[in-house]
Amino acid sequence: MQTDEGKVIDKDGAKIAVYKDETGKEHLLSAVCTHAGCIVSWNSNDKTWDCPCHGSRFDKMGKVIAGPAITDLEKGK
Repeated sequence: MQTDEGKVIDKDGAKIAVYKDETGKEHLLSAVCTHAGCIVSWNSNDKTWDCPCHGSRFDKMGKVIAGPAITDLEKGK
């Protein structure tokens, strides 16, 4: 994975959203949308995590930027 990119991986049976920042550090989030439990995907054009079910969007670090979700993505492990 290149820097300033994200992808969803399967880690120990959990879907994890991984974002690699400009320095190469990986940031792990739960890939489960906090609105209805769908799995987010990386939007490489906007550099956001987008939920395909109801349109929620999260920034690179998992903060809500568009609802219906009102809670940020949980930190991953």
